Amino acid sequence: MERGGLDVRNSVRTSASAIVSRRRVLSGAGALVATAAMPRLLADAAGGVNVGMRAYTAIFPGGAGIHFDHTYYRDQHLAAMQRMYGDALRRVEMRKPLVAEGEPPSPYAAIVNFWIPDPDVFAKASAAHGQTLVQDKAYFTNSEQKVQSEVVFGEAGKPASAVRTGDRCLTVLYPHDPADRFDYEYYRDHHMTSLIKLFGHEAISRIEIRKSLSAADGRNPSLYACTANIYVADEQSFAAAAGRNRQRVVDDVSRFTSVAPISVMTEVLGAFDA
Repeated sequence: MERGGLDVRNSVRTSASAIVSRRRVLSGAGALVATAAMPRLLADAAGGVNVGMRAYTAIFPGGAGIHFDHTYYRDQHLAAMQRMYGDALRRVEMRKPLVAEGEPPSPYAAIVNFWIPDPDVFAKASAAHGQTLVQDKAYFTNSEQKVQSEVVFGEAGKPASAVRTGDRCLTVLYPHDPADRFDYEYYRDHHMTSLIKLFGHEAISRIEIRKSLSAADGRNPSLYACTANIYVADEQSFAAAAGRNRQRVVDDVSRFTSVAPISVMTEVLGAFDA
């Protein structure tokens, strides 16, 4: 596919080998630095993602007739993004929803997070390279992604760069409702710390929570008031802790929002760090 003399397929494919040598692609790392109000129940670690950093969450809806080539996205699209954007992106992480045997298909094809150290630098990179990546979309999906702008407002545990390919991550989405009052301070200072206490570091390696700013276009309302990544340290320990504490967690949700959250267990398939 050529646009203005640029062959998108060749641009994406030839970038992969050049990138792996200078950065780790397909393996991740990162932990959020806990806020001062949070007890040090998980070992804090600096580096990469931090509180106050801008971010984007992109969700690709699934469903009948939708296809998503996760391998192409990981091996070609992410590699091209890393080469083109460079330090304009601190980290990118793509995850695939996991569906247990006998359960219905997930309503999502993929969930991708982008962490941005400087919004102005990111905007310039997008102006220069965004269209090339948009054109490449035809090679991996026919799903129309939904994107919203966010800011990291809480984190605890290992650094984001410690997250590896194959790790599990419970992605939690709180749909935006204009009639709802989402208590972000309670979520950060009480709900998140409660999860860490109840589950323990044997079950949770990292938690990151992000507050919505707007839709990606800056005009439309955000899709989700808040999104969270809860990275699983050990699947059996996590499942056992979830079984023991499910009702306590559910009861606490009503203290900061009237909206029922959407929880999606995902697997990290690809990531890169600046």
